[in-house]
Amino acid sequence: MKIILDEEVREGALRADRAWELFFESELSIERGAGLHMFANWLWDALGEKAGNLNKDSKGEVTLTIPSSLEPAALDYVLRLVSFWADEVIVNKKDGKMSGNLWSKPVINLLDDTREGAERALTGKMDEAGSTELNMMPLLGPSRAFFSIQVITKGEMTAYQHSHSAVDEYYLILEGKGTLRFNGKEIEVKQGDIIGKPTGPDATTHLLANRGEKLRILDMELWRERFSSTSTTSKDLVFYPDLKEILMRGPGWSAIIAQESLTATEE
Repeated sequence: MKIILDEEVREGALRADRAWELFFESELSIERGAGLHMFANWLWDALGEKAGNLNKDSKGEVTLTIPSSLEPAALDYVLRLVSFWADEVIVNKKDGKMSGNLWSKPVINLLDDTREGAERALTGKMDEAGSTELNMMPLLGPSRAFFSIQVITKGEMTAYQHSHSAVDEYYLILEGKGTLRFNGKEIEVKQGDIIGKPTGPDATTHLLANRGEKLRILDMELWRERFSSTSTTSKDLVFYPDLKEILMRGPGWSAIIAQESLTATEE
C-alpha cells in the first residue's frame, strides 16, 4: 500500500492536520510531547478503518493531510507511525515538491546514543548530571507497553523508589552495574540482569548507579490497555515510600496525597 502525507487538503483525505492541532495545540514540534500517545492512538485507529488491518487487504493508496512546515523530528515521528501500514510513504509539499519513498524501518538501537530525528527530540534529561531517557513509545507503535531507555550517570538514580497498583514493570540492565533497592533490600545488579516488579504484592524498587559505572536500563511498563497518559481507563496508584506519598493517576484522578492521610484497611 502507498501512503501520501499531503500538506494540501484533498477530498477524502484523513485529516491528520486537525488531529495534530487538537493533540499538540498547533505546535509543529514534538519535543514537549504532550500529545504523542493520543495522536498515535488516533492515527492508528483511523488508518485501521481506512486501510484495513490485514496487509494483504491493504492495497491501493491512502492520503493523510498533515500540517505544513512540521519540524523534521515531528515529520519523522509521523513517518515512523504510518510506515507500519505501507510499503511506500511519500510526502507531498505545499510547493508541489514530492519526495521519494520515505518508508521508515520499525527499529531503535538500544545501545547507540547517536540519535537523530524523533529519537533525538524524545530523549530528555532526567537530572542536571546528564542522565537521559528516550521515550521509545509510540515510535514503535501504540500498544499496552511503555518502553524507555534510561542512561543513568555515575552517582545518580532512576525515579524515586516506587510501586504501581495497575502496571507491571520490568528492568533489563543493558550496560554497567549498580544497586537495586527492592522493598528495603539492596541487591547488586549487572549487565544482563532482568528485574521483575509485577503488580500485586506492592513491590517498591529503584536503581542506583553507585558502583563506579553508568547504568543503561531498558524500562518496560505493561498496562492493562493501550497506553495513553490520559485516555487509559486504568487507575494507577504509585506509592513512594521514601517520600511517604501516593500519586493517583488515571481518568478523573490527578493528585498526590500523603500516605498518612489514608485509613488503614483494618480500620
